[in-house]
Amino acid sequence: MSVAAFYGYVYLAIQAQLFAVAVVIFLQALITLATYFWLKANVVVTETQFSAQLIIDVLFIFALAYFTGGATNPFISYFLVPLSIAAATLPRGHAAAIAGLSVTAYSLLLFTYQPLDFFSHAGHASVAIDHQQHLSHGTNNTSEAAAIFNPHYLGMWFNFLVSAVLIAWFVSRMAETLRAQENAINQQREQQLYDEQILSIATLAAGTAHELGTPINSLSLLVDEMASEEAQSDDQKADLALMKSQIIQCRSSLKKLVHTAQQTQPGEKAAIHIKALISACIDHWHPLRPEIVVVNLFADKKIDAVINCDESLSQALTNLLNNAANASPEFVAVDIQQHSNNIHIIVSNKGEGIPDSILQQFSRQPLHERRDQNSPGLGFGLFLSNASIHRHGGQLSLRNLEQGGAEAVIQLPLITAEALDD
Repeated sequence: MSVAAFYGYVYLAIQAQLFAVAVVIFLQALITLATYFWLKANVVVTETQFSAQLIIDVLFIFALAYFTGGATNPFISYFLVPLSIAAATLPRGHAAAIAGLSVTAYSLLLFTYQPLDFFSHAGHASVAIDHQQHLSHGTNNTSEAAAIFNPHYLGMWFNFLVSAVLIAWFVSRMAETLRAQENAINQQREQQLYDEQILSIATLAAGTAHELGTPINSLSLLVDEMASEEAQSDDQKADLALMKSQIIQCRSSLKKLVHTAQQTQPGEKAAIHIKALISACIDHWHPLRPEIVVVNLFADKKIDAVINCDESLSQALTNLLNNAANASPEFVAVDIQQHSNNIHIIVSNKGEGIPDSILQQFSRQPLHERRDQNSPGLGFGLFLSNASIHRHGGQLSLRNLEQGGAEAVIQLPLITAEALDD
């Protein structure tokens, strides 16, 4: 712009407007320099901030055009540059606002501006005469008759209007479509990585289940031999009985793991009442953690909801119960809330809450076990629970409670009456 101003001073005789043009360029340079240092600080630029920057550019173009011939300036179409940028990068509403501002600025420049004799003489003689008439009457800030009644400038204005509308509409639509496609591709890529993680964990689990069979059988034989000995105290017998029950539980879990892995068809999911599912899960889990105080908040509720599930959903709920018990051994509560199209299973505790790092990434990648001393047990189990719930068409959300503690909410779709009859 400085080069253009120098050219105008030497060849176009704009000495009268040179000071005003220099002030405009100086102010724009200051804002550009401030923006450069602001962006250099690696700040996140919001859509509103970027729109404000483009609006400032439009206003500077308006100021420069005002002092250099207004609508008679051949560079008046430069208004389309910030508009094109807005249409390609910003939402449609922001682009429409900048388009409206540009058209309004162009329209004002048809009526009020500082005329340049060079453009007038190089264009139409009648325009130059009108300029001189206005100058002789001391009205050098307006050229309404010269511009608004001249077909050439009216045609330029109409062409700008059509161009602005087309850019704001079609370019914005194209940009939104491209952004939507890019988001879909990114989501598909993330889902693929997510599935690969699940597959690798499932493969590891299958191999581990096979390896655990032999040591569990060995432990079972040892416990039976020790239990057959007569010289044992009552405490020893109780400990051996507990060990035996735990070994049986391990065998049962491994069998369920193998059975779940074999369920490759969606049809193998069974319909079950939600209260029966949760009650069976608690009854199965509580003997493993007898020291935990479990509060059943849904026992007296009248809930008649049916869902489709397999064993992996019970395992997901078991993982959430273990996490709640690790955080708050003195209180674990389970509740059910029925809504029109879905059911909410809520597992809450009175622990110290869930760290922000876990809240932000538990659904995207496995966490290292006991990475935080305040939240033991939050690792692969939580990641796999989320995967199982997602596979059932549900969602898992974690949140800290204002009164202390935290809760995990499982949202699952209900089976309609028509689907249940089928």
